[in-house]
Amino acid sequence: MAREVYTDEEFINFSTKFVFMRVFSDVDKDGAQLKEKYQVQVVPTLLVLDSNGKEVDRLIGFRTAEVLIEDLELIFEYPSKSGRFRL
Repeated sequence: MAREVYTDEEFINFSTKFVFMRVFSDVDKDGAQLKEKYQVQVVPTLLVLDSNGKEVDRLIGFRTAEVLIEDLELIFEYPSKSGRFRL
């Protein structure tokens, strides 16, 4: 995703409205703690958190830039109240 999605011009333009943080759990102590806290089992996993750090939803697995933008827009418009994971 780093090469294909995060460098995509459309995704870059979309991402300026939000705070994105990329974490490596295998080389970063804080990343390992976040992986445990949010019970991340699969890579890539994108967590959508509110301003208090509470999980709103998560996306599991690779997506193209176009699909990722669509999925994130849906989450922002209709946050999952059930805590369901979107594959």
